[in-house]
Amino acid sequence: MKDVIEIVKILVPALIVFFAVYIILKQFFDREQSIRRDELKMNTTKEYTPLKIQAYERTVLYMERIDPNNMIIRLHKPGMSARLLHSDMLKAIREEYVHNMTQQIYISIKAWDGVKTAKEETSKIVNMAMHNLKDTATGIDLSTKIFEIIANLEKTPTEMAIAVLKRDFQKGMR
Repeated sequence: MKDVIEIVKILVPALIVFFAVYIILKQFFDREQSIRRDELKMNTTKEYTPLKIQAYERTVLYMERIDPNNMIIRLHKPGMSARLLHSDMLKAIREEYVHNMTQQIYISIKAWDGVKTAKEETSKIVNMAMHNLKDTATGIDLSTKIFEIIANLEKTPTEMAIAVLKRDFQKGMR
């Protein structure tokens, strides 16, 4: 019995010291892990945020480039036929879209859906204008028809998409 009491006298303080050291070390490692997690999150944010900003900038630029008003100014050449201008406009819309597709990784699904809708609606406007023209129509005739269609809209599809992109960006930067 005396031996058991001696063992308990030794074991109880040792267990108390063990648990105290365990609790102190656990708190220390938990705090270190939290600090590392915060540093990783900060570094990720530091690298991700500029890419996200650039994606919104490039997507807005895409919308500006496929806006019918801007495309006509950029693509129309004197003496150009309506058929050629129509083809060049649709080609520009597609090529710009393909060039900017990867930006969807950095922007919200809602914003990217707005971009796709603007692309499709802009193509529809160009096609609708071409559909109402004769085979001998000039690029000026197509441009005029596109301007007439746009004049009947409250906002162009690209203007609506840019508004969605801006709201989404501002919401994400808060």
